Amino acid sequence: MKVLVIGDEHTYGYGLSGGKLSYLGHFIRHISRTGQDISVEAYAHLTMPQIALTLAQLPLDRYDLIILQFNHNLLQSTKNDLSGMPRVAMPILPHPLALEKPKVHVTFLNRLKALKTALLSMVWPPYGLAGISALLKQLRPYRHNVLLLTPLPHRTWVSRWLQRQSRSILLEEADQQIFSVFDADSVIQLREEYFLPNDPEHLSAVSHELLGRVLFDFYQSAPTIVTVQSVRREQE
Repeated sequence: MKVLVIGDEHTYGYGLSGGKLSYLGHFIRHISRTGQDISVEAYAHLTMPQIALTLAQLPLDRYDLIILQFNHNLLQSTKNDLSGMPRVAMPILPHPLALEKPKVHVTFLNRLKALKTALLSMVWPPYGLAGISALLKQLRPYRHNVLLLTPLPHRTWVSRWLQRQSRSILLEEADQQIFSVFDADSVIQLREEYFLPNDPEHLSAVSHELLGRVLFDFYQSAPTIVTVQSVRREQE
């Protein structure tokens, strides 16, 4: 089984102590316990334009599962300047070996851009849908192998507001284009134990374990759900 994952620093378990698995690591472990051989190619910290370019360069038909774990970056356009990006993005390991945190100034600028888009989309909803709509259209031929994750919850009010706006936009567009979506809000609560100590934006080891297990359970049924929805919509 070949899996492609695109997400943020949670894919490799930022902030977790040695030996603790990210949600992706737990998901892989559950898959392995079914007796399947699994290989994972994971990318982190990509902007929406970078995600679009990376997907265009990869042989998507060779992956049995494509997981996209979004954050507020999904509010970006897929047509931004790519001049500073290498022609091929480099994958990261899906385990807590790479513990780099996103650069503060980059995170701040991305958040400002997302905030601008979220506010404008409240006045004109299609504005906020443009980026994710284009990306899902790009993935449409492979949608039966695609599993989308809503942005993970945050405890700071600005990030929480952006997460809620991003989540709403993703759910709306995924429903329109018939993609399978796992709602992280159904698992992760805003209580302190779900987050790292003194870090309201990154999940604790307990949250990673819970998210990985529930995501695996959801994956077991997701392909059937998408297939049934596709057949029903095409008949209408």
